[in-house]
Amino acid sequence: MFEESKEATFMKKHFQKYYLTHKVDSVPDVERREFGYGVFKRKIANRNLAFSGVDGMNRFLCEKTPLFFSYSNSYYSFPDKQPMQNKGWLQSDLIYEFDADEINAVCEKTNGVWVCNKTFGEENAVEEIDNKQWFLDKSLELSKQQLFRLVDFLEEDFGFDLEKIAVNFSGKAGYHLHIRKKEIQKLNKKSRIELVDYITGYGMYYDNIGFELEKALSCPKGNGLWGKRINKGIKEFFKKDSKEIARITKLPSAKLNMLMKNKPEVINGIEKGLLYDVGARTNKEFWKSVIDFVVQTYMVPIDRQTSIDLHKIIRVPNSLHGETGFIAKELSIEKLKEFDPFNDAVVFGEDMIKLFVKHTPKFSLKGKFFGPYENEGIEVPLYCAIYLVGKGVAELR
Repeated sequence: MFEESKEATFMKKHFQKYYLTHKVDSVPDVERREFGYGVFKRKIANRNLAFSGVDGMNRFLCEKTPLFFSYSNSYYSFPDKQPMQNKGWLQSDLIYEFDADEINAVCEKTNGVWVCNKTFGEENAVEEIDNKQWFLDKSLELSKQQLFRLVDFLEEDFGFDLEKIAVNFSGKAGYHLHIRKKEIQKLNKKSRIELVDYITGYGMYYDNIGFELEKALSCPKGNGLWGKRINKGIKEFFKKDSKEIARITKLPSAKLNMLMKNKPEVINGIEKGLLYDVGARTNKEFWKSVIDFVVQTYMVPIDRQTSIDLHKIIRVPNSLHGETGFIAKELSIEKLKEFDPFNDAVVFGEDMIKLFVKHTPKFSLKGKFFGPYENEGIEVPLYCAIYLVGKGVAELR
């Protein structure tokens, strides 16, 4: 018979105590969903589970106490049947996922330590030590910014009601946005791909939305939301200093100097539907580089696979995450603005626990700093102990 490690037993014991006093009721139509669960150091150990209702789901959490608990975005006639085609697909919610570890990064190893510098002007947002990720406030803030950008698309471009949008912290490194609107639940995979392409600006032809970059040198004067968004972004772009504009556009210095002298004319021209003439041989390359930059600034880099997958299972909101001990907390859009996962998602108490820790960077939980640690015995509050044990960098003493 397989015997759990004392660390696995420790995690399970405290997760069980939590679930015995905290009911999870965040999943609509429980009986139509497929569920999956994970154990210590293994996020998906089994799936194809089904429950008759919320009470049955909570009994499972209390009795079996998984460290990871996920549910399907899809609704099925027979959610526990196998293979997939026997489940009887009915419809699917739209789920968009923003995780800090999925943001484009350039990683380099220095003195044996991996440091990943994130895009969007941020650096050192995620640190990796021995393949263990340590997310900083700024990395999760990037995920939050992306989610707000998506909300803007959903409201402005598609007219989605915020009351039909549910948001939760992932429990580890980002946020999940769930759309349970009847009009979208029957969308097939192809239609979901088209939605993702629109939101990410994938395959966009600038001439199709009103831009002429060669002879006429014009931009859309109001038709189409992407056109308006790009026009706004162009005006913001020309508020940058000359060095930044030169870096992005590769414009020769003489033309750049002339452009900078005529900034007001450039910006006013956008409002009239006109693009500034930087020279016949240069116009197309220059304006394409500007618009490319703006599209990359305004597009939403959502996780493509999650967004189009009709059979994805994803973290159950308000369940616990087995790698951090954090709650995958449901949030309103307003509360999300001030949400601090390193404080607001911490649910365990202050009882002191003795551990042996391999090595960690300095990190913060509940407003307190811990570490750095290097092959040493420590005594820390329960919430910190669960965080370290869950990440696999500590053992019980």
